[in-house]
Amino acid sequence: MNNRYLMGLVVVGALLPACASSPFPAKVIDDVSPTFEFEAWRDASPSNESGKSASGTKVELGGRMVQSSKSGKDTVIVAEQLPIVKHPVYGPAEPDKPRAGDYEFTVIYPGQIEQSALRNGNRFLVVGKTSGRKPVVVNGVPKTEPTLVADCIHVWQTGRTEIAEFKEDPGGGYATLPEKTYCVAQK
Repeated sequence: MNNRYLMGLVVVGALLPACASSPFPAKVIDDVSPTFEFEAWRDASPSNESGKSASGTKVELGGRMVQSSKSGKDTVIVAEQLPIVKHPVYGPAEPDKPRAGDYEFTVIYPGQIEQSALRNGNRFLVVGKTSGRKPVVVNGVPKTEPTLVADCIHVWQTGRTEIAEFKEDPGGGYATLPEKTYCVAQK
């Protein structure tokens, strides 16, 4: 076998685990709840006991941006929750089957995010603590959405395209998918 070929396999093998890992620092995801259920959190009302117990839970969620705005120093993102997949690429993806109901939630990131990262349709992963419901206006309609206060958010500038669809460009190479992680200062 050719030594270059073997070296290529070693490099690819070393990179594969990195492709399926979290984009967040280990200390950020250390205490993420492994049993968090989005539907229970979404359906909980402020007076519901399960809503109180879910408040302040550290979670990781995937989503697609529906709209974003600035509120003082905060960035507010209204999003549709998407399942997090690890194959063929790591990140949020369309669900395998249609879902009934409302899967919107609000992310409050206590900091600034570049405008290009806030385009509607962009995919993201977020780690933060659940909070109660907060009023937002979505496409001119007032709503009350479950809210997550973000520690870190990783954004893929996909528009409405799946992350896995960023493969080859017409020139025969690979299309570069702009992505970036934003984290607030950890205490």
